[in-house]
Amino acid sequence: MNKKQLLRYLKGDMDSVEKRKTIEWIRKSPENHKVFNILKAEYIASTFKDVPNNNSDFFFERFKNIIKKRKLDKYLYAAASIFVLFLFLWNANNKSNNTVIQDNPQVVSTNIIPEEINLITYRGDKKEIYLPDGSKIVLNAESELIYPKEFNDSIREVTLIGEAFFDIKRNVNKPFIVNTNSIKIKVLGTSFNVKSYDKDKKVETTLVTGKVELIKDKETPIVLAPSQKAVFYKKENKLEIEEVKSLEVVAWKEGKLIFKKTSLQEVVIDLERKYNVKININSQKLLNYEYTGTFDNLSIDEVLKLLTISSPIEYSIKNGKIILE
Repeated sequence: MNKKQLLRYLKGDMDSVEKRKTIEWIRKSPENHKVFNILKAEYIASTFKDVPNNNSDFFFERFKNIIKKRKLDKYLYAAASIFVLFLFLWNANNKSNNTVIQDNPQVVSTNIIPEEINLITYRGDKKEIYLPDGSKIVLNAESELIYPKEFNDSIREVTLIGEAFFDIKRNVNKPFIVNTNSIKIKVLGTSFNVKSYDKDKKVETTLVTGKVELIKDKETPIVLAPSQKAVFYKKENKLEIEEVKSLEVVAWKEGKLIFKKTSLQEVVIDLERKYNVKININSQKLLNYEYTGTFDNLSIDEVLKLLTISSPIEYSIKNGKIILE
């Protein structure tokens, strides 16, 4: 990812696919995140180059207004604050030397941050979000939601990386679109669950109430009915529909994990996300094992004990890692 591409992202000059790829790159490593934060601070600094009449009071008032209007992340806030202090000291020094900055009537733009909000959850975390139209979203662990500060276009469009439950306010004039890394989900007003982690082999969309359309490329949209789940297999480029108990699918919102003939590899991934632990399967036989069971707001210790009781699984803990065998 080069500097030019990151600047396009900061200026809001990207489509939803490019935004998702940029965010994936930023999240890939602490080094990438650091590079992005530095560039972000430089970008903000550059927007304040035309401060009128060498007036530090103007700058501080403008900066305070921006903070009121936008919620900066802690890294950006710190970087911007350092820049404010630097400019203040620089202005004071210029005043003491009777240096006059040429008057420039150009107003400093307050649009220094794209009108877009990125919300991230990490392992062991989840968030409840209310969108500008009043729609409610619950974001599961290790996920990211990108949405505009205001829905000003003819559609309400968001991008999801990970898993979320959507309860969307009905608006026949503004369809709601969820972009994932494989398919789009279009709704008018309904509640549904989307599971679309980059590392997972499939994308799952489960309808709880209402109606949704699944859109992939130029293919004919597929309409889901309540208690139906659409499973898109990425590698096979195949979409299948199955009947499910939708309330079981979204039970994660209440802290529950429900598995029905689920491969142990998938079970492990969900446990790692929920409990922020590292689990290794140390048995070739277990790789093909399918687990059925419910973990109802249990601690990770209780989960492991239940696994040993309800399945042919034993576990040990070595160097902070859980080993299943």
